[in-house]
Formats: sequence, C-alpha cells, structure tokens
Amino acid sequence: METAATIRLCAGGGTVFLLPLTEIPETELLARAALAPDEAERYAGFPSAARQRRKEWLAARVLAREELGGRIGYEPSGRPVLRESPGTYISISHTAGWAALMVSREGRCGVDIEPADRRAERAVRRVAVPEEIALACGLFPENPELAVWCAKEAAYKALGRTGIDFREEIRIDRIAAQTLQLTVKVDRMSLELFFWENLIGMCGSFKEK
Repeated sequence: METAATIRLCAGGGTVFLLPLTEIPETELLARAALAPDEAERYAGFPSAARQRRKEWLAARVLAREELGGRIGYEPSGRPVLRESPGTYISISHTAGWAALMVSREGRCGVDIEPADRRAERAVRRVAVPEEIALACGLFPENPELAVWCAKEAAYKALGRTGIDFREEIRIDRIAAQTLQLTVKVDRMSLELFFWENLIGMCGSFKEK
C-alpha cells in the first residue's frame, strides 16, 4: 500500500508539515515512528479505546523522525521540544484526521489547525473581544471566529506556559495581507493564515532576541 505523503508548507517564519491520517492504519504509523523505549512505554499506556488519540500521537513522532530526524520531548511546562536539537523550536496540532508539526529556527513557535467549517462562536466569546473578531473578518470573512480561535491557540502554544489569560494577554490588534498581528503579553507576534483541503491553520513564531 502506498504511504501517505507529508505536505510541507512554508508559513509563519517556519515550516509546517501536515500528515493526513484517515487512510493510514495505526500499524503503519507505529512502524514509521520507530519508537524509542520510553516512547514505546508511553504508547502502551494509551487506553485501547483511544484509537484516534494514539494515531495523532504517533503521527507527530512520524513527522519529527521523517522530516527533522529527531524525537519529541517535553519541557516541564509541557511545551514540545526536539530532543536532539535544542536550538530548533517545534509545535504540534491535530484535528479531524490530520496532524501538524511546525518547526522554526527563528524562535518559539505555535501552530493550530481546525476543520475550516467548524463553528467557534460560543468558544471564542470566552477568549476574545468583538474588536478582534471584526479584524479577523478582513482575513477570513466566512468564519472569523474560527480564525481568532486558531490565532489564540497558536500564540498560546508559542508562549509555552500555563495560566495565560487568552482575552487579556493575547490580543489581536491589526491585520496585514495573510497575517494577524498580535500583542502577546509584552512581545509582538505575527500569525499567518493558511488553508489546505478542508483545513484552516494559523502559525507563527517569536524571534529570539
């Protein structure tokens, strides 16, 4: 059987790798991931009913191994890192039969992917103000609430710490071309919007000072 191809997109100051999961059996992902002993132990701990979660977890490791030649570890905060390359920054997302891994050498990065038709009106009210949604209308008028949700999720992942107030500490304040400009705490960050098949995504990175 032909192996599903990885899609590579240059966006947000880095590269985003997308892997479609619908047609890939879990056994193939497991073989391609070539798990280290500690990873195999973690994989064995997933509940038998968590098939989709296992596939998503494996897919991130497949992308790290095949595209970056490394393995995923985690900082105490939960931020993913590439074990063999401390100067390389990564971020992970998955949804609806897809997995994404972003890599940046500019600085801490974040990526979020969602089905482009997902409705996010209720969820976004908890994390955004109306002015932010109005700005996003200029970027993705069909579903501006989802664009805001993706942007805030990606920025949160780039920050890499808990206790973030999405509404107050991550603020969208302008748009330009395919990007949303954000003030994230005291730093600034640009997030680029991208589409692939049925997906919408946001990604970006902080430039290390």
